[in-house]
Amino acid sequence: MAMFRQLTSSNILCTMKASAFIRLKGDRLQMEFEWLNFDGDDSFDDFHINVVTETSSRRLDFGGCAVHGLRKVSRFFRDTAQTTVGGGFRNPDVCYYDLYRQNDDYSLMVRFEGKGLREEFNIQNPQIEIDDEFMRTVYSS
Repeated sequence: MAMFRQLTSSNILCTMKASAFIRLKGDRLQMEFEWLNFDGDDSFDDFHINVVTETSSRRLDFGGCAVHGLRKVSRFFRDTAQTTVGGGFRNPDVCYYDLYRQNDDYSLMVRFEGKGLREEFNIQNPQIEIDDEFMRTVYSS
């Protein structure tokens, strides 16, 4: 899993961050939205959500994701006027996630149509950590 990617152009070598995450930590639950392996253009090879409870851990894989998906979720956590954000994917199964905010509490709904999976995770008053160094370094111009 590459956290940084080297890009070369003529005689210039630069290293840029190739991943990002947004982590919510509550008393009994943690959710981590993670974007990995930026392709150097406009998307990530991997987007998934990790959900960790007191007794189990789940990784919900959604496949590749455009940078726009990271922007939407990051904006949602910074703008408290927004009450919902979500995304849909077709890689390889049709799947969706929707995240809802009510005051300081969040509810994550995930659906994988082909597997018939539908789950809801609720987290109350979490600490939120946003690693957006990727956006500052790649899209700072």
